[in-house]
Amino acid sequence: VLFSINIKKRFLLFILFSPLAVSDSYQYNLYNNHGVVGLINTPTARLFDGAVHGITVYDGTPPQKVTLSSNPFDWLEASYQYTDVNNFLYSESPEFSGKQSYKDKSFDAKFRLIKERSLIPQVAVGFRDFGGSALFAAEYIVASKLIGNVDFTLGLGFGTISNKNIANPLAKLDSRFESRDRNTLSDTLGWEINFGKFFGGKEAGLFGGVEIFLPKLNGTRLKIEYDSTNYLEDGEGYLPVEQDGKFNYSFVYPVTKNFHVKIGYIRNNTLSFGFSIAGNYGQRRSTVIAKSDPPSVID
Repeated sequence: VLFSINIKKRFLLFILFSPLAVSDSYQYNLYNNHGVVGLINTPTARLFDGAVHGITVYDGTPPQKVTLSSNPFDWLEASYQYTDVNNFLYSESPEFSGKQSYKDKSFDAKFRLIKERSLIPQVAVGFRDFGGSALFAAEYIVASKLIGNVDFTLGLGFGTISNKNIANPLAKLDSRFESRDRNTLSDTLGWEINFGKFFGGKEAGLFGGVEIFLPKLNGTRLKIEYDSTNYLEDGEGYLPVEQDGKFNYSFVYPVTKNFHVKIGYIRNNTLSFGFSIAGNYGQRRSTVIAKSDPPSVID
């Protein structure tokens, strides 16, 4: 029994404190299912370097989506998403829709507020589907901290990434944040921004998780998250789907330095699949840091 316990302890220490994994974990990020640097469905505070651009293809059934992402600066991430909401018809008229499912276009943005230091986590704020119909509209504040080769994330979500598990702390500071219906747009053409919705609602949602780099496997990683996405009919757009569990799991394998495939188990009832391609077009090198490069967790 003691021998078995010692083996487990050594394996845990190997996972947490492998020097190679520490370097790669911070230097190379990965898009989540929605084309934002993050875990599985939720974002992290991480961003790519400036001039990194990429594409993500994801099948969660529902939804299916393609995302184009760009980091014009190392503190700004922007993305454009085209989503097939395949459990909802294109219009309210079945005769008009036929077999055509609903399609949605959206824009996301994430800004770094605080850069990680030795004792300070990285902090970012993000906006999801912030214009037009805002079918998937959400906002979040998120922090990430690297310990060993495990990147820990904790965030506060509003809108469709709020499962309303806590009271909105901003509503206690100002009553204007108690509602998401402030200055609601009508007859939108798809480009207007409704600033009145930002960070609104009586309740918010906590999300978080870990990204674990598996040592000596060239960037292979395991992701585990607590998902605060609201899958109710009044939540994640037109996605009233069953959620049998709030924890999601994903295994990510690097086919090449720039091409990653991922398979996950989400909502405790659905297998998901996706892949991401990212390249640094500002420098003539891969977005993955070579093994010989020293870690740069602390600036």
